[in-house]
Amino acid sequence: MLQLILGFFVILIIIAAVRFLDTAISKNIPRQSRFEDDEEDEIFADIPDKTKNNQKFYKSLARSNRFILNDLFNIHPGNSKLGEYGEFLTFKEIVNLSQGLDFYYKILGNIYIGVKTEIDMVWIHETGIYVFESKNYSGWIFGNLNSKNWCKTMPRKKEFFYNPVKQNEGHIKAIQRILGNNYPYYSIIVFSERCELKDVPENSSDRIILKRNSLSTVIRRKINSSQRVLSPEQIDALYNRLSSFNNNSVYIQQKHNDYVKMRQEQGRKPTLVDDDDLPF
Repeated sequence: MLQLILGFFVILIIIAAVRFLDTAISKNIPRQSRFEDDEEDEIFADIPDKTKNNQKFYKSLARSNRFILNDLFNIHPGNSKLGEYGEFLTFKEIVNLSQGLDFYYKILGNIYIGVKTEIDMVWIHETGIYVFESKNYSGWIFGNLNSKNWCKTMPRKKEFFYNPVKQNEGHIKAIQRILGNNYPYYSIIVFSERCELKDVPENSSDRIILKRNSLSTVIRRKINSSQRVLSPEQIDALYNRLSSFNNNSVYIQQKHNDYVKMRQEQGRKPTLVDDDDLPF
């Protein structure tokens, strides 16, 4: 009898916890991405249905992501998932800043072009193709345009990582092999707000290096000051062409990880674009 009573209370606790989390999620979603039904009509009043439905679709993806509770309650995802978590936060910021703006876009994440090139995220937007490299690091960040490696320092610890400017240049070259050179490409390197960019290259017209907490402001300013060069139909066509490289097979992902590990063990950084590996 006692076991039945305890089991009943356990069930009640689980139900209460689920309801609490559901309420917490709806209340804690950032204001810019939380719209009541009566607000949506006003926000999307002057936006074509194709653009409106696209924005709502990506908002639903962000809200259903497996890291949403980590974000809402500031829960560390674990060191092995820290990179993926940073990519989600970047994705969420792009989705949030796009809400209510009369711009059509598509997003692709985890793109594998052959074995040797992995791209965190591509945002195909009316103003161009934005290629994101996410670095979810803490500490002080030092580096210049031409150095092979950059450095992150923490108390009593110093680590080196491959120059993300060169890394993303390689990513863009790989994408250009697929989509062509007739569009503007922008390199966006996003660091965690937990770090300090102490000595890094200045931003240029086609390259932006920033911390995630300034991403929304900087990118919104960028797209508002840029010409629209892609129609929604062109964006869909480019997306469809690139999507075959999105979330590639587990085999390709594992081969990529093995390749990176092998190059690091040999004391060499991965080659980001290698003609004999590209599938075209």
